[in-house]
Amino acid sequence: MNYFLRFLLLSIVTLGLLAACSQPKSDIEVVDPWLRLMPEGVGSTAGFMTIKNNTDAPIVLEDVSLDWANHAMMHESKVVDGMAKMEHLDELVIDDELVFQPGAKHIMIMGVKEPLVEGQSYNIRLHFKDREPIEVAFKVRQAR
Repeated sequence: MNYFLRFLLLSIVTLGLLAACSQPKSDIEVVDPWLRLMPEGVGSTAGFMTIKNNTDAPIVLEDVSLDWANHAMMHESKVVDGMAKMEHLDELVIDDELVFQPGAKHIMIMGVKEPLVEGQSYNIRLHFKDREPIEVAFKVRQAR
């Protein structure tokens, strides 16, 4: 291969690597989205994840939606006067990151239309204020 072709090939590869390395992060990252595997016959479950805000301004999560169950909403589990309660959350402001985890904030899913399959993924749409919704694949697994 002559010098010019080697130089051209090396330049193309170098530019490709630089472009790949310099790709900006998405404004919103969803990390480890998962659904709790429930016993057969139970028609509800919960979804968990961490949402990272990679901008300099707060982002507002207004709602969640899906097609494979009758209803989904954001909840927070709390203990009030020794009693466990779930509180509906209308919206959540994300400064840096927001964690949904068992026993705390979660997506409550009711009226699951078909039994969930362990290892399978199911999409949930996250609706943010002044942004397009993000479709996220949540993988079904046992709670750890």
